[in-house]
Amino acid sequence: MRVEPQAGASSPHPGLQECLGSMLRAFERTVGFAEGVVMAFDPDVLLPTAFAATVERGFDDALVACRNEQLDDDFLKFRDLATGPVQVGAASRDSDPRARTSRRWLEILDVRGHGHELRAALVDARGQCWGALNFMRDPGRPFTDRDMHVVQARIGPGAAAIARSMVAAGTAEGNGLEPGSVWLDENGSVVFASPAAEQWLELLDAQSYAGFARALLAGLAMRAARGAAHDGPGGPGRDAPEASGAIAVRVRTTGGRWVRARAEPITAAEGPQGVVIAIDTARPGCLLPLAASAYRLTGREVEVVRGVLNGLDTRSVAASLHITEYTVQDHLKSVFDKAGVRSRRQLAHLLALQLG
Repeated sequence: MRVEPQAGASSPHPGLQECLGSMLRAFERTVGFAEGVVMAFDPDVLLPTAFAATVERGFDDALVACRNEQLDDDFLKFRDLATGPVQVGAASRDSDPRARTSRRWLEILDVRGHGHELRAALVDARGQCWGALNFMRDPGRPFTDRDMHVVQARIGPGAAAIARSMVAAGTAEGNGLEPGSVWLDENGSVVFASPAAEQWLELLDAQSYAGFARALLAGLAMRAARGAAHDGPGGPGRDAPEASGAIAVRVRTTGGRWVRARAEPITAAEGPQGVVIAIDTARPGCLLPLAASAYRLTGREVEVVRGVLNGLDTRSVAASLHITEYTVQDHLKSVFDKAGVRSRRQLAHLLALQLG
């Protein structure tokens, strides 16, 4: 059963879902596989926030995959591919000794009867990872060098397409929900969820499958529990965690509202006590960096855009940044070209629709 969340007027981000589904179908034609999935990531934490798959996957499958990516010592992990010299890799059960001891193979591929796997991290020209793909074949049909080259050639364009489509759709009106909180243990199991959090989880589940939100939070909890400090600047999950060790993921509900889930480890004298996650509507301040990355804005261009969104005129922006008015105009022209708009008003309108 093919699982591709349907785009339409009520879709949270029809551009993104159409993009993922189109990529999956294209790879199915050009590469071929028995089972495949294409995912979109929040590039700051490399957690899947949307996907298209050829076979339905439930909460248990997602939890195993999350644990493997976040906690297990394994090979061809997306995080490693994203920072490696090449972003695509393949393995076969019979010829690669690593597959014989891999928990991913033992708990996913072997159970599903597959004998070959191809995995890739979708990294853009700046090194940001916007998604990943995972293709599996039955025994006797290994992935070839040609298959690897086909995938490698589409990594950059695929990452750019996901990035643009992720911020392409308009934002829905607020849903009136209060902030919620969830307490999970270090393995990602829910210990407690507030009533408001349960409502948030239902909204997130509605875009995919029952249990999607809990699988997403489980991955976030595992990531927070193990600590993200070693990712550091310049790598996947490049935004350093807060001083408290908190990290956050951004995702959309079925109505198009951006949601931010922020996880922070709970510690006590006797040791770790799990992770608490606060869920609330994402504010424009935490979404602008996402849009800036998608449009490939420079640091200075982002500063100029912030000034524009704050209602500053050219002279005020120039004064605040200690640059000339002509330089501000040059930066704005570059931003307009990258975002596909022609004026400040159009830029503000575009970002208001996308970021809320």
